[in-house]
Amino acid sequence: MPGSDLQSWNQRYLAGEFGFRETDPFVMDAHKNYLQPLLRENSATGSNTGLDLAGGAGHHAIWLGQQGWRMTLADWSQPALEIAREKAAASQLTLDIQQGAAVDVVSEYAARGHRFGFVLVSFFLDRAVLPWLPKILIPDGLLLYRTYTQDNERLGNSRGPRDPQHLLRSQELLEIYRGMKILHYNETVAQKGVAELIAQQVEAQPTKLEAKS
Repeated sequence: MPGSDLQSWNQRYLAGEFGFRETDPFVMDAHKNYLQPLLRENSATGSNTGLDLAGGAGHHAIWLGQQGWRMTLADWSQPALEIAREKAAASQLTLDIQQGAAVDVVSEYAARGHRFGFVLVSFFLDRAVLPWLPKILIPDGLLLYRTYTQDNERLGNSRGPRDPQHLLRSQELLEIYRGMKILHYNETVAQKGVAELIAQQVEAQPTKLEAKS
């Protein structure tokens, strides 16, 4: 992504715009209904790990860590990650922090064979990232994805991006992740345009290095 975008996000974090944010109800409900049972199953095998990708200052990563997950937070903004470090320390949580563009982070994990019990992506879209996400999930691992759709402005929401490259098409996530088991899918049709998906990995995925020719 352009450096000017990174500078803008850094300035917003430094200005305290995202210093405190409530846990999204989507994340809380997903944990109660889908992640918590998975956590109980995976704790015995040591697979109780989660990745909050493009997770900013870590409000979701820290909350999920408090629920018992061993969380990794990845974002490209150093000021955001510094805020997350301070919050994690104050909460006495161990938080693995990775700085970098989302596509670089996920492709590196895939190449190394690193897998997570779940991956969360909240209000972020880089289409180059999407094919990599199943590859970094353990079998039966969960993908939680929620972000704006192209209907957002039409439905009267002033928040969110306007550039189509950062907005989902209707049912785009269903199309991309049709090889996964879809546990939950919803698109809002009033006030704001948002799509949310919870999908389960059904089998081990080849990495780029292992992909069939």
